[in-house]
Amino acid sequence: MEKKNFLITNFDLSISLIIYSILAIFSINYYHFNLGTDGISYLSIAENYVNGCWSLAINGYWSPLYSWLLTPIIFFDYNVSTAPYVTRIVSLVAGFVTIISLNRLSLTFNLNRTVKKVLLITSIPMILFYSIFKDTPDVLVVCLLVYYFSFIFDENYPNYWINGAICGFLGGMGFLTKTYIFPFFMVHFLFFNFLYYFKGLKKNRKGVKKNLIVGLVVFLAISGIWITTLSLKYDKPTIGTTTEYNHAIVGPEYGNHPVYSIGLIRPPNPSATSTWEEPSLVKLNDWSPFESREYFEFQLKLTKDNLLKTAIIFEYYSLLSFAIIFISLYFILKLKTERSFKNRLIYIMLTIFIYSSGYLLIFVEERYLWPAITLMMFCGFYIISTLYKEKNLSLKFRNIFLVILMVSFIFTPAFELFIYPSTDNGLYDLSKTLQNDYGLQGNIASNGHWENTLAISYYLNNQYYGLPKNIIDPVELKNELIANNITYYFVWGDSNNVQVINYNELTNGRIQGLRIYGRTYN
Repeated sequence: MEKKNFLITNFDLSISLIIYSILAIFSINYYHFNLGTDGISYLSIAENYVNGCWSLAINGYWSPLYSWLLTPIIFFDYNVSTAPYVTRIVSLVAGFVTIISLNRLSLTFNLNRTVKKVLLITSIPMILFYSIFKDTPDVLVVCLLVYYFSFIFDENYPNYWINGAICGFLGGMGFLTKTYIFPFFMVHFLFFNFLYYFKGLKKNRKGVKKNLIVGLVVFLAISGIWITTLSLKYDKPTIGTTTEYNHAIVGPEYGNHPVYSIGLIRPPNPSATSTWEEPSLVKLNDWSPFESREYFEFQLKLTKDNLLKTAIIFEYYSLLSFAIIFISLYFILKLKTERSFKNRLIYIMLTIFIYSSGYLLIFVEERYLWPAITLMMFCGFYIISTLYKEKNLSLKFRNIFLVILMVSFIFTPAFELFIYPSTDNGLYDLSKTLQNDYGLQGNIASNGHWENTLAISYYLNNQYYGLPKNIIDPVELKNELIANNITYYFVWGDSNNVQVINYNELTNGRIQGLRIYGRTYN
């Protein structure tokens, strides 16, 4: 019987993986991926590893695991024309493993087979979207955390020390993927072990203590190697520079991101395309909500705005998100709810709360919340599966609710995947034109379109210094460009009122929406 169930389980998973793989291969051949600013940084760091420039590759802002996974592809065959595809290939492979991790989480929660099949099918467009939408490691974070949840939520977690070791390993890998996972794992892992210790049977407490110790040892051993490396580089204890930098840029002193307002910034090293390869080296003025009443009120408003944005993102991915939360809270508070069912709903809701709340103090982006959104989707299917098992739902209503839930979580990613091909910005083709027709070689600045100019600079193997502080006053503009040894100044949009002293126009209106001025040496 067990062998039969094993074969059935693997058959369902195999079908889902085959469908995902076909769609992934189709996307590689069909989509024209855009190269994002973050992707450029991860690729540049991977190139530094391949070229043996380890001191440049060690970076406090960009966690290393994603770049490490890029290095084999870059090592054997790499061309900047395929750069957006290299990052997507790694993400698509991570998405493949994420489906396997969701299958394992389904087994941990003993989902009904039909419900599990629908869950896996529903996850395909969502995970495919995660993998394609951004050239960042966020889908890898989803993969590692879902695996971690499948162990920490297991009712047999206290019984085997290996569970603690695996949790520590997955947490450590998560930290190497994203700095945020360090505080999240410490809070989440400690909290759940304490929860198991005080709520569990006395005979399980020894196992919980062992798992806690083993898990922390493994996690800190993995994290400690990278933390030590960063601390030696920056000459101070450092788990990462991401939080400090991001906290500074959302402060009241900067109306928007500093790269748009503080003037030209020299890239951190000769091989870097821009300051974005290691942005935290730019000294920004940090702030604290406890400095003044105004700053405290600013923090409250920032948190409130981020909370609203988080709610909007959850609803965007499924209109049933808050229905899932309210239904979960209802069964948690209901006295007669079966204990195992109630406990697992508590685990899921607490995890979503802990993970999401960490971003509220600084800022929220859609991709940051993907692990919580994935867990929210899983929770909806778990509720339906349990209610059906307990005969609180008939077969007919179970299937109706499954279809509704499936559609609600498929609609947004499917829509985004459908419109994605129309977002091709053609920057690689433009860079080839600039290279072939004008032979651009030198330092670049621009009056706007920071992200697009950065991508063009990467394709041209030039350095991008960003936006001058004053693009209106011709004298100040000239002085800043010359002081930073800028060879080419890109003017996007209307250039009728632009005056660039000591620079001649090269393009003469031949490129729509862009004029390029080259420096003259007198």
